Amino acid sequence: MKRFYLLSLMFTLAVAMFAVPCAWAADPVKLVFASAYAPVDHQSQTLVKFGELAEKHSNGTLKVSVAVGGVLGGERDVAEGIQVGTVNGAILGGILQNFDPAMSILEFPFLFKNDAHVRAVMEGPVGEKIRARLISKTGIRILYHVMRTPRELTTKKPVKSLADVKGMKIRVPEMQAHLETWRALGATPTPLAFTEVYTALQLGTVDGQENPLGVIYANKFYEVTEYLAITDHLVGFMMIVMNDATYKKLTPAQQKALTQAATEASRFNDQLLKKINADIEKQLFAKMKVTKINNGPWRDAAKNVYKSFLKYDGFEDLYLSIRKVGEKY
Repeated sequence: MKRFYLLSLMFTLAVAMFAVPCAWAADPVKLVFASAYAPVDHQSQTLVKFGELAEKHSNGTLKVSVAVGGVLGGERDVAEGIQVGTVNGAILGGILQNFDPAMSILEFPFLFKNDAHVRAVMEGPVGEKIRARLISKTGIRILYHVMRTPRELTTKKPVKSLADVKGMKIRVPEMQAHLETWRALGATPTPLAFTEVYTALQLGTVDGQENPLGVIYANKFYEVTEYLAITDHLVGFMMIVMNDATYKKLTPAQQKALTQAATEASRFNDQLLKKINADIEKQLFAKMKVTKINNGPWRDAAKNVYKSFLKYDGFEDLYLSIRKVGEKY
């Protein structure tokens, strides 16, 4: 009887020991990702899709909340939040150069030739080097890249040539490469958080801003700037990123779910852009006065901007490596 009691007690304890971890594991890991862009913007939609796919591919062990429209702050606020862990991840771009100047190559005007050039870089050895550097310098991990359309210029006065931007106060992101480029073009670059751009244009604090057409349309910048100059000065892309320490705490299956979700979300973005770009162009061109710019003189004016960044460790290697890959395109 005593032996039976001891066996029963041991069995009960064993069940309890295994039952507690199982119950604990049933609770999903909650992650918060952010977008500074409007809910209708393709980047916000892509991040929402990423969250849905992450939950799906993790079999529900991940619960991803996506905050869009800048409710968690502008891009810099979100990037800082990722570093300290108050935000788990986001969709970000060249703002990361504020934390590692060599990362200005992510959004360097006139560097990338086209989308194929971007993909060849980010999916190859140079992309691996960029990812490793970003983790070591900032603690932020790139899950995958997300394409944008080229950046264009909207202004309160017409821009038909490079001479027309001389002295114009152009809102730019808080990124040195943008600041240096627009100074070289003769403008007066004015860094502002993205969430402040519409009001600054409305009040006349700035004379213009530059962004992809999708961002211009989604954020209704056509209401506060009359002119659109097709400059194609920057072939750009964003990245779905997250805090590396948080990523490393996840199981291998959950890590795989996140990278798979980011890759599939990027493909979703490609299809989304294909569907909406024609309509966006039609809508914007009807609302704004449009000029197509010969950006040859603009490229010449900005050709030496990269030399200002040679002082930053690692910049020259990355910059020249990207140009080398671009020789095929």
